[in-house]
Amino acid sequence: MSDKKEGLKQEAREMLLDGETADKIKEKTHLRQKDIKRVQEEITKHF
Repeated sequence: MSDKKEGLKQEAREMLLDGETADKIKEKTHLRQKDIKRVQEEITKHF
């Protein structure tokens, strides 16, 4: 996976932890909904 996409996923991860909505994350990072859900699942596994 490209470094750019990893950076965007990291940004999405931080935004999710800050309580941002998936729509705002998608708008800012241009990640697919599927990618955002995967990041969200990774976070919930830790809790």
